[in-house]
Amino acid sequence: MIWLYLTVLIFSLLSLYFVYGEFKRGWFPKKVFSFVAVLDGIIVLLSGIMILQLLL
Repeated sequence: MIWLYLTVLIFSLLSLYFVYGEFKRGWFPKKVFSFVAVLDGIIVLLSGIMILQLLL
């Protein structure tokens, strides 16, 4: 089950990285980037908590 949480964590971090790159190029408005960043941050936080719960 931990592989599922690791996959979600990795892909959400990659999503945030690529969206940030597109935001810096000017392809995304600040409001859209903020929305995506908040949602990705929540996903990263929750998947990190789930991984820690499985390991402890």
